[in-house]
Amino acid sequence: VMVKNKETHWLSVEVFALLTAVFVVSQIIGLFIANKLLELGIVSGSFTQDMNDPLNAVILFGMIMLMTIIILLALRYKKQRKFLWVIEALAIFATATVVFGAVFPYDDFLVLLITLAILVYRYTHKDNVWFRNFVSLIAIIGAGAVIGISFGLLPILLFISILSAYDLIAVFGTKHMVTLGKAVTKKNFAFTVCFPTKKHTFELGNGDLVIPLITSASVLANGWFVNNLLVASLVLVASYIGLFLSIYIVGTKKISLPALPPQTVLMLIVIGLAILFGL
Repeated sequence: VMVKNKETHWLSVEVFALLTAVFVVSQIIGLFIANKLLELGIVSGSFTQDMNDPLNAVILFGMIMLMTIIILLALRYKKQRKFLWVIEALAIFATATVVFGAVFPYDDFLVLLITLAILVYRYTHKDNVWFRNFVSLIAIIGAGAVIGISFGLLPILLFISILSAYDLIAVFGTKHMVTLGKAVTKKNFAFTVCFPTKKHTFELGNGDLVIPLITSASVLANGWFVNNLLVASLVLVASYIGLFLSIYIVGTKKISLPALPPQTVLMLIVIGLAILFGL
């Protein structure tokens, strides 16, 4: 989570209303899409033969690192920055196909038409912040739903734990995540979700919304609980509380802060309690 300027007295109901709306919409629609994909039997498959293999977490994290390195290199060399638009376009195409393919499973032409229309509007209105948010949400919903149902809960929990530790290092240690965040928001890339208010503009990384969706979708599809839907819902509540606290701390302390670690801690606590109480 970042704040673009340092004015005082910026905390408002508006920013938390936007956060709540974006979170609820992305997670509810994301779980709906995940459930539709399960009904249609559309699962991308894990990296190993066993979806519960912890090695899946390591490979998934490695892919995140590879993408981060590619983006950092593209940002470093100005001539290569146009490559980021290609990466974004591919991500939008893939995830929009997933999302609308789940909604209209028997009409490939309509799915393709909607996806192409989104891409055309996106790249003829690159500076439109609200449409950037829209395509970011599509990417979050599509990626979160597919990844969540494709991997067992154990590797997902291991993955988010490793990613949270990396997030702390990337923000407070190497600080390259702060640099990356500022660069992508400056160009209005769809790698973050923007919360513009009268005094401040907040940016929330897509990962802070993808990770709770991945976790809850994995619980829903592959959980070992008596009531997977209940536990998935509690996981989302815990994640939201983590996001809320992060936004609050960013505002009061006026610092860049990784939202994923508190989200992850609270989600792990909820899952632990669910196991303990036999939910």
